[in-house]
Amino acid sequence: MIRIIPFVLYFLLLAMHQVIWKDITGIFGAAINLAAMMVILVAIYRTEMTAVWFGFVAGLVAAAGIPGVMGWQALTLAGIGLAAFHMRERLNLDSLNAKLLLVLGGVLVHNLLTLIIVRTDAFWYRLAVNAVTGAVYTTLVAWLFFLVKEKRITVRKIRSIF
Repeated sequence: MIRIIPFVLYFLLLAMHQVIWKDITGIFGAAINLAAMMVILVAIYRTEMTAVWFGFVAGLVAAAGIPGVMGWQALTLAGIGLAAFHMRERLNLDSLNAKLLLVLGGVLVHNLLTLIIVRTDAFWYRLAVNAVTGAVYTTLVAWLFFLVKEKRITVRKIRSIF
């Protein structure tokens, strides 16, 4: 039971981002795709089954406001979790650049699939303005996460600057 508590907190963070912070953190149409980023991070650090189930439930949570695409989002994120896990198994992800490339590719694929599922009119415009820039923006957030996770940024180092 205690092993489930972090995942419940992740889903709560994802729901709060979707409801409260998504509009605040968006920059000129580029928004952080927190659901895809979290699924890829879970796939990097956890088991295959955990990544798939986390991706499925994260898709349900992320698309709760749009019930028409909820199932597609759940299947898309579960597939991205599975693909990210197998890429982690096959590739050497000791490098920070390799992890960032995995996040960039996974988020870009998720943004592209979301555009295809929603069937928007201006596909190429939204691909250039929202999907690609959102993937880059999400990768920058993941870069900060990896720097903190690998202890390259710590409170002590930040205090030494000031």
